[in-house]
Amino acid sequence: MQALSKMEHPAFENEDVIMRSFREGDKHAFRWIHDQMVRPLTYFVENIIFSHTDAEDIVANAFYKLFNAREGMKSYEHVKRWLYVIVRNESIDYLRARAKRKENQHDLSYLEEGFVEQAETERVKTMLLQAILEEIEKLPRQRKTILRLYFFEQKSTSEIADMLGLNSQTVLNHKAKALESLRKSGLKFKWLLEGVPSFLLAVAFYLWK
Repeated sequence: MQALSKMEHPAFENEDVIMRSFREGDKHAFRWIHDQMVRPLTYFVENIIFSHTDAEDIVANAFYKLFNAREGMKSYEHVKRWLYVIVRNESIDYLRARAKRKENQHDLSYLEEGFVEQAETERVKTMLLQAILEEIEKLPRQRKTILRLYFFEQKSTSEIADMLGLNSQTVLNHKAKALESLRKSGLKFKWLLEGVPSFLLAVAFYLWK
């Protein structure tokens, strides 16, 4: 299913309009929310339970619950927090049920402490990545493209210059301005922007596919 942008629906001028339409049961608004959240949520769950198929099932069930609870959703940020709580809890329940089948071999209470800690770690990482990607999407097209080529496809400055028909200094200037925009966006992740770790490269590429 191709992602639906705000501009593909004439009424979707901003997130407040989307949320108002969603609360009223508009399927286009629901699809927009689904398209923004389905991949990061699936990544989050899969890295807790290590099963892609079951992760997809958990996320699908969360969206079903979301639609039924739509009238109580105050904002898009509220939706995101709500979805992460739902899939986190269902992931822990999934692991708890799996552990019970092996409780003769393991201390279940010890395992459950590990489940919660692992889920919280993955939640923070995933929300961090999603916030960065959302800010990158707001950049001018050429700067966004250059960051993607640098960090997600790991191209060199000269390779990017050849691909885009620019000189190397222009590419470096666009990169610097793009990173400065991210630093000023309110994201307090300067360490990520200065030295992108391997998990960010892998996840961001996965989310952007």
